[in-house]
Amino acid sequence: MKEKRWLFGFLLVATIVIAGCARATPTPTPTSAPKAEPTPAPATKSIKDLRIGYIYLTLAHPYYQAHSRHVQEYAKELGFTLIERDGKGDAAVQASAMEDLIAQKVDGIVFCLIDEAASVPLINEAQKAGIPVVTFAIHHGKGAKAPFVGIPEKEATSAAGKEAAKRFHERFGKDAKAKLATVECPAIQQAVDRADGFIEGFKSVDPNVEVVARADGKCFREKALAATEDLLQAHPDVNVIYGANGDSALGALAALQGAGKGTIDKVFLVSHDGSEPELIEMVNSQSALKLAVANRPRELARGTIDTLIETIQGKRPMAEDTEVRIPAVVLTPDDVNALNQFLKEQYFSTVDLNQYAK
Repeated sequence: MKEKRWLFGFLLVATIVIAGCARATPTPTPTSAPKAEPTPAPATKSIKDLRIGYIYLTLAHPYYQAHSRHVQEYAKELGFTLIERDGKGDAAVQASAMEDLIAQKVDGIVFCLIDEAASVPLINEAQKAGIPVVTFAIHHGKGAKAPFVGIPEKEATSAAGKEAAKRFHERFGKDAKAKLATVECPAIQQAVDRADGFIEGFKSVDPNVEVVARADGKCFREKALAATEDLLQAHPDVNVIYGANGDSALGALAALQGAGKGTIDKVFLVSHDGSEPELIEMVNSQSALKLAVANRPRELARGTIDTLIETIQGKRPMAEDTEVRIPAVVLTPDDVNALNQFLKEQYFSTVDLNQYAK
């Protein structure tokens, strides 16, 4: 993929490796639980002989649907057996999935966890059974040590904040007072980091911005809609909103539309994921949504698998905290054809955004 096609100026946010669809509200980890003594996984198996488990955060979200498809394609390309589980955004469901994969004695597990503390005994149990675990997007709790793959959260959103400030003042005027709110998920640390980065980036361009609220939309669309409705009641003059994931932004947009404020002359809205529904709105000249931080499910899917295989083969320590960061990109509505290509490569989309660019 030619990343420069959606760099859009300086906006490619790079570091070493993932994405970033977050640390959940801590669940007490039993202090009496013995720490695992990992048994090294055999390094002699061929990749084609591997059985790999993959637990997703939730397959109800467009990002993870695309991520899953890329994992499936990569499994076919490399020839290993893939065993997938939908975590359904529920720590109990994820725990059951982990127990099942451990019982199946898979060769390795990618764990897109929802609760960092609840993940600790599960990771330790897998490692004690000689099964390497790589965590994705949401970092595991401190009681476990394992490789982690994610995006550089603050770096990605800081660039978006800078671009949003520039475009806000181009649209609303040089002297316009920016009143900024975020719709995020305080229980998820990565989502908080994203919002922090966006605010910091915006402030670096416009030091006079006023942060009027940080609403808890819980990163689900309906809850984000309700949170934004409350936000608009308390702060009717808000004119910049950042959504910490696609559902947060789309829920916020629905609330803005319900209040007659869903257009760019009322509010400058920024999303985070870069999925098809977001970009359809972004290219609409009337829509409030005008910028998106885009995680790249193809690179993130392959990055997690590569990291796990390295760990299975003994090239990366199984029980040490190492990180692989895969950069996100900032998308603007300036080049619709480049956005079409992004959706095709990352989200398997066949939509032509030109039909929505009006």
